[in-house]
Amino acid sequence: MNDDFEKVHEFKFHWLNQNGQPTSMFRKKGNIEGETITLEESKIPIAAIFQTLIRDKTMVITIATVDPANPYTSLLLQLPSVKVANELKTSIDIIRSALWAKQHREDLQKKGLGHTFRAGQCPHCDAVLILSDMPETPQLYCHFCDSLSTLDPTLEPIRQEKDLRICEECGMYSKPQKFTIFYFYFLLVVYGFWQKSTWRCPPCMRGEAWKMVFGNLLFVLGFPWAVYQLFRSYGGASVGGVYRGLDTGNIRARKGNLTGALENYREILSQVPVSAGVKYNLGMALLAQKNPKQAAESFELALADCSNYAPAYGQLVLLYEQLGETEKRKALLAMWEAEEEENMPEAEAISSEVVEHLE
Repeated sequence: MNDDFEKVHEFKFHWLNQNGQPTSMFRKKGNIEGETITLEESKIPIAAIFQTLIRDKTMVITIATVDPANPYTSLLLQLPSVKVANELKTSIDIIRSALWAKQHREDLQKKGLGHTFRAGQCPHCDAVLILSDMPETPQLYCHFCDSLSTLDPTLEPIRQEKDLRICEECGMYSKPQKFTIFYFYFLLVVYGFWQKSTWRCPPCMRGEAWKMVFGNLLFVLGFPWAVYQLFRSYGGASVGGVYRGLDTGNIRARKGNLTGALENYREILSQVPVSAGVKYNLGMALLAQKNPKQAAESFELALADCSNYAPAYGQLVLLYEQLGETEKRKALLAMWEAEEEENMPEAEAISSEVVEHLE
């Protein structure tokens, strides 16, 4: 970890406005050195960065501020390539997560509770994750890269696991990825194309893929791409291996076919008994069927596999309140106190003068 603090990470970028357009023709210089990121002439403590998000070459950096009226400010950058964007996000996340964990440990030591400190490291992005007050479980969730990993050495490593996430479209544990929606048009002397990128699981892409096929049917240039996206949504990008059938189970769950979804999920769990993501999906299916008690039990099973699995935690807190499980809700909130503090680095917030300079 010390190596990451000592490296000087240099990069170039464009500032983007709120519409996602570059504010100038020329790239600016940026670098990460120690615990500070410099963007053009502005120096920002990395511990003050609340969140980083990337879409292709675009990065959104959200920074905590000391202004109670505007506690967060966001910066939009465009990096030279997807690779540079990924590398920059990873560098920022590794450093800020280590700083937050260090601060958390020092806070516990001041209270005489240093022995309760516990942390883990994401095997995919190397971010440090605070696990104090949480029971040890076979899996680990990383809110920096949204991955769910099985770390128990007694269990067989699962190759497909690194690609599975919560789909932003349907909210189910699946294999979301980038799809490009593309339309080409030709009207007498007017021609052109329209496209945008979307991140979702293959089943969530199928309706849009069919629209693309019919929308591009009359114009040859767009049709092959539409067919390719349709193929990807039906099989070229589906989950395979021990998680085969996950997409089918999710489709059945969303259509209200709980029996069919259970059949797919049980088949997966017979091969992968420890899987917080699949048990989370089962909870979501039960929730859609207006069965909150059984849904809560499924989310509890998900947290038994991965104690810091945030998607299951968020659903369970709401269900405990709905079911009147006051004591269970209090216990769950107390266990997650350290995790929530990790995501609120108020002590490292930047001043309003820095915000004004950035804007």
